Amino acid sequence: MNAHKQAIQELKNAHYFLKRHGNNHDIYFNAEKGRSIPLKRHDFDEDDLRYIKKEIMNGERE
Repeated sequence: MNAHKQAIQELKNAHYFLKRHGNNHDIYFNAEKGRSIPLKRHDFDEDDLRYIKKEIMNGERE
């Protein structure tokens, strides 16, 4: 599985849903926590995947 698809799966597992598409980013939102996370649409790599996982973990701590 590539990094972008894995990031989407991580977001879905953490109860984030696609709120809207943008030109360069998709916005995923978690209604329970009131948090949103931008997900790059282009040139996504392992560093971006680590960022998404970190943002999900930061939302869990609050």
